[in-house]
Amino acid sequence: MSSNPDGFVATWRYTASSLWLYVVIGLIGPVARAVADIVEGTAVVRGGLLLVVIAAVVWLSCRPLVAAAKSGLGQEQLSWSRRATLLAPALLVYPLAWLSPTFPPGVVLVPWLVVSLVAIDVAPRRRNNLLPAALLTLVGLYALGGWDGLRRLDWEGAYALGFIALFLPAVTVFQVWLWQLMLQVRARGEAEADLAAVRERLRLAADLHDVQGHHLQVIALKAELAERQLDRDPGAARASMSEVQHIARAAIAETKEIVRGYRRTSLREEMANAAAVLEAAGAAVTVECPEGLDEPLFALALREATTNILRHSTATTVRIVATPERLTISNDGATSAGSSGGSGLAALTERVAAGGARLAVRRDGEAFTVEVHR
Repeated sequence: MSSNPDGFVATWRYTASSLWLYVVIGLIGPVARAVADIVEGTAVVRGGLLLVVIAAVVWLSCRPLVAAAKSGLGQEQLSWSRRATLLAPALLVYPLAWLSPTFPPGVVLVPWLVVSLVAIDVAPRRRNNLLPAALLTLVGLYALGGWDGLRRLDWEGAYALGFIALFLPAVTVFQVWLWQLMLQVRARGEAEADLAAVRERLRLAADLHDVQGHHLQVIALKAELAERQLDRDPGAARASMSEVQHIARAAIAETKEIVRGYRRTSLREEMANAAAVLEAAGAAVTVECPEGLDEPLFALALREATTNILRHSTATTVRIVATPERLTISNDGATSAGSSGGSGLAALTERVAAGGARLAVRRDGEAFTVEVHR
């Protein structure tokens, strides 16, 4: 595994770890009390069964709910029957809590934790109604057989339970909301990259139309003229066919230039386009280019490097520096996916080499630099 994982993956790991921390916070009280009952010998069987039920809740309910949170907040991907199935193991704590001596009201946190995780998947409007109704229902269920436990609850205990009851859904939803922002940023970056690709295809189509349409029309006219001249003036016909060959070769050469990205590619225009797209994706861009420098090969490399940054980087700053001998594109958001020498960089290396230049790539921590040397 890479020592510097993809920022997107690392963010999800942080989110999942935080959710598991909240699981521990929600369960530590009931677990500690059950262990204390076993150690003191006051309710050994009940304490052991409660620990088994809580372990089942962690494995059967919390684990799939934390995994489902990766899709984002309020995705409604779980049916109500599935949500009920996930909550069911947690409800087994009630008959155990009702056994004499009554288990303290903190046992309600076990099903309440599951409800808090389920709330991540529920749409906001439904979530706001679900949480208060679920809390009242869970406390009411406990009261059916544990009224004495509620009566013995002092103000300090009530405050602590109330705080945790409010804390669990608030922090779980907030944590996944932050993750949702990450998903939106990533989707925006991919959309910008796709838009850049579409623009490039449109440019290519327009250039091909201009070149091929013009040359093919001239070739057709010259060939028609040569056919009329063939019987009347064979020398003029041969001259016309020679022109057809010349025009065809020119069309082939210009088509190759279009495919390679050299034809009418302005470095300054590419720099302006790259800065606009990267700034739209949330990066601060610095551009340095001497007056009068217009190297088509640099423009091609810049276009490919910009697409690579949009697709694979989490960059917040990008620096583009051009000199007559070298083009440098650096960013501070290198990821394992974007800096592994994929097909984009491999193709760019071949294009740059075909243009008589050399591509160099280096990485230092999160800094990733692409250089084209003439």
